[in-house]
Amino acid sequence: MQLESELRVRAPPCRARRDPCIQPYEGDARRVHRAAPAPAPTPTPRALATQRVASETLAYEFTYPVEAESGKPISWAVSRERDTYSSAEPMSPNARQRIVYELLSFKGPLTTVVTVSNTPPALEARDKSEWTAREVANAVLSDKATGRVASGQRVSLAEVDNAKKQVMENGDTHYYYEYISQGSPNLREPEATTFRHSYGVTVERGGYLYTLSSSAPEIYWDELSRGFDDSVKSFRLTKPTRKYREPGNEGLGISLPFQ
Repeated sequence: MQLESELRVRAPPCRARRDPCIQPYEGDARRVHRAAPAPAPTPTPRALATQRVASETLAYEFTYPVEAESGKPISWAVSRERDTYSSAEPMSPNARQRIVYELLSFKGPLTTVVTVSNTPPALEARDKSEWTAREVANAVLSDKATGRVASGQRVSLAEVDNAKKQVMENGDTHYYYEYISQGSPNLREPEATTFRHSYGVTVERGGYLYTLSSSAPEIYWDELSRGFDDSVKSFRLTKPTRKYREPGNEGLGISLPFQ
């Protein structure tokens, strides 16, 4: 007990405080605190050049990129443009989904397509408030596909990677999705099996689905993905005017002088 008492008495008084007896020296990480350098701000990507498409008869609009991420120009050609749903070419034998606008760039090839279809059976039996983005994507892609199982049911040949649902300011619900599908051999990919990468968006109006999709061979995706993403995000169904031709109820489309 006496020894313990002496040790307590002889203990350096500086131990009771924050070690002032221990002087900091260069390199002592316990005593010298240097502020970490602030991370460099992430540069904002430059805006890509775009062109706008608008249809008054089907009441939709969107923009599409005319340059790639590297700044190289993309040369597009309008390969199809239809004013009405009934005059558009069907994408499959059931004639449900039809191409009303198509842009094609032969380098790739790259495609940007607007289709209109009546609601597929997989969705029409349910209230649209219950639809998920993945369900809408699979229904739209199944209608595009040519593959069938033994029962005769049409199946999608595309694999949906990501899908999300977003309600816009005007009340429309947009279903965004990303998918990969099997492609055809091309100049850059002569192999029998190739793949295409795509972004798509679908919006419902009056029992019909309006879809914009942009697609490219997988090897070009890094150069094109941001422009394609901006394109599908720009897609809108616009307010119908007197020129609007409702799918399935188009009439003769004659504008009378007193209208």
